[in-house]
Amino acid sequence: MMEAPPQELSLRAILDTLKRQWVWVLMPPALLVAVAFLYGFFLAKPIYASTATISVAPVQIPTQLEEQDQPGVQAHSFVPFPLLKSMALSKEVMWEVWEGLRRGGELPARWQGEGRAPVLDRMAKDFRIAEETPSPQAFLVASLTVQAPTPEVAARAANLWAEAVVKRVNAIPRTRLDSLEKQLASLEKAYHEARAQWEAFKRASTLVQDRAEIEVLTGESLVPEGQRLVVLEARLGERVLLRRELAGLERNLAAVRSRIRFLEQEVKRSGSEFPELRKELISARLKEAELLAEREVLKNQIASVEGRIALLRDRIARAQVEEDRLKQALESTWIAYQNLRQVRVRLDEELAASGGEIARIVAPAYPMHEMVAPKRGLILALAFSLGLGLGVMAAFVAEALRPPRPEAAG
Repeated sequence: MMEAPPQELSLRAILDTLKRQWVWVLMPPALLVAVAFLYGFFLAKPIYASTATISVAPVQIPTQLEEQDQPGVQAHSFVPFPLLKSMALSKEVMWEVWEGLRRGGELPARWQGEGRAPVLDRMAKDFRIAEETPSPQAFLVASLTVQAPTPEVAARAANLWAEAVVKRVNAIPRTRLDSLEKQLASLEKAYHEARAQWEAFKRASTLVQDRAEIEVLTGESLVPEGQRLVVLEARLGERVLLRRELAGLERNLAAVRSRIRFLEQEVKRSGSEFPELRKELISARLKEAELLAEREVLKNQIASVEGRIALLRDRIARAQVEEDRLKQALESTWIAYQNLRQVRVRLDEELAASGGEIARIVAPAYPMHEMVAPKRGLILALAFSLGLGLGVMAAFVAEALRPPRPEAAG
């Protein structure tokens, strides 16, 4: 025997079920709404919020100081928002607000306790900072919101917070100026030291004399190019003259030796018949010895000149490297000093234009008597919705567990 398939519940059957089980439908929402009402109106402590708004002015500083003809200028804020946020939520700022509230007798119980760090961590949870800057080129605008048990405490804490943040932001340019002053003093000292080293090198250096001497010896006019010497022009120098003299002496020596060989042949052929040839041969050999001695002297002179030239070239190269190093150090130090001085002048001008304060409170906090927590309407609505869903489920469960009616069983 086949079983009949279960019939699908119709909308009327569902409504009849809910009508029969109306107690289960209404009981959970009533209970949850009662609990929510008790919590929202009697148990939960009201929380109020107040907001103060601050702004930080951008400062114009040069960004292309190395290009003295076309100095670039860019708007730059000393305090970008991430830095402002970390500064506002720092332990020092939180402690200053806490002290201000404690001295005024306005410190809420939720911000009291033992231990500085736990109290400040618990207190920081009620502090919110958000960026409100309309565009990247505009002033940096930030809202500082504080939640507290009373509107007055929330407003007081927000204003204390804004004052502490503004004070620290306005101290940044002065700190930057002090740092610039120290850097300028250090660079000025470095420049004077570099200049003293340059002048001492110029006084002690024989670079000019060495160049003049090597020009005399080689006949080459040398000019520095980087760290090497370049020949500008060549003239007759001592080395060239000695080499020419040696070449002439070698020719004379060759001629004398040729004359000696000729005389020796003539003496052998004539024997003792012509004594004048023997005397002439002796004279030629004496001349050869004299020329050999002169050649040795010239070779020694040329070797001495070559050694002197090598020594001068090495000394000039070393002096040129040292001169370039000192000159580069002097120029780089001077440029760095001028660039940093320009930054300081520009910063002074910007701070003078802003009155020495780049941050200010544009909108102080006022007591706002509208609660931000607990949200009673939302809590009641959620409690009723959750209770109604549970009630409908309970109604269908009760209907399923209800014993069958007698007429249906018969």
